[in-house]
Amino acid sequence: MQFFIQNLIIGIAVGGIYALIALGFVLIYKSTGILNMAQGGLLAIGAFICFTLATQGGMPFILATILALLISFLIGVFVDRTFFRPMIGQPLIAAIMMTLALLFILDGVVISLWGAQYRKFPQIFPDRPILLGPFALSHELFFNFVIAGVLTAIFILFFRFSRTGTKMRAVACDQQAARAAGINVRRIFTLSWGIGTMIATLGGICLGMITMVFTGLSYSALKVLPVVILGGMESIPGAIAGGLIIGVMESLSGGYIDPYLKGSKEVTPFVVLIIFLVAKPYGLFGLRRIERI
Repeated sequence: MQFFIQNLIIGIAVGGIYALIALGFVLIYKSTGILNMAQGGLLAIGAFICFTLATQGGMPFILATILALLISFLIGVFVDRTFFRPMIGQPLIAAIMMTLALLFILDGVVISLWGAQYRKFPQIFPDRPILLGPFALSHELFFNFVIAGVLTAIFILFFRFSRTGTKMRAVACDQQAARAAGINVRRIFTLSWGIGTMIATLGGICLGMITMVFTGLSYSALKVLPVVILGGMESIPGAIAGGLIIGVMESLSGGYIDPYLKGSKEVTPFVVLIIFLVAKPYGLFGLRRIERI
């Protein structure tokens, strides 16, 4: 039982980070209707920017993180205006293929600038674990979970109660009606890409602190796709619920199945996704669309 609870705690902590990364997917999809397959590339490049500022730049880690977030926001604005502004009015599949192309471009940029070596963030937490009764949790995992939870709450409050958040929700609901109401839809698109890239950078920093900073972080973000689809593409609560479910299932499979069937931990998120989609094709909190012909 103790082993089960230990894996459950780890799964919840990791799931909270997955939920934070999933919010970036949801935000861009809600505002633009584009499933951003390049989110992993943005995540990796944001983590490397923070790493460079904290090591070669000699900045305190918190300052490096803040500056990396500002830079990532500008990267998101650049990506929107360069790659996706011309795609407005074009078929949706063209925009999705553009995100795939952008993913490979960003991977190439990361390898060109930083190489394929594994890097490690400066040590900012003690080595000894945090003891929760008989259970142990690393400082990195605990504090990243807390940070992810706080930022997720801030994001939800911003999206629900701020004026800009209200405009973003209006655009997500009906772009034509929002434009008729005087909302600058293109500006909202740009803002969504900027904030979505900032969220990706936060997720990359959290993952990099738990594991390492390396090019494979971009593909680690693929695990978040089951989170987004499982929760419902348009749903912020769904992203949170999906992140916790996938995190727990991944941790339990790593503890119980992976010792006997290697690699099961890596495929568990996608197996869970398939099982859920058979029962609920629109995800836990997704909007069911009814087409009349």
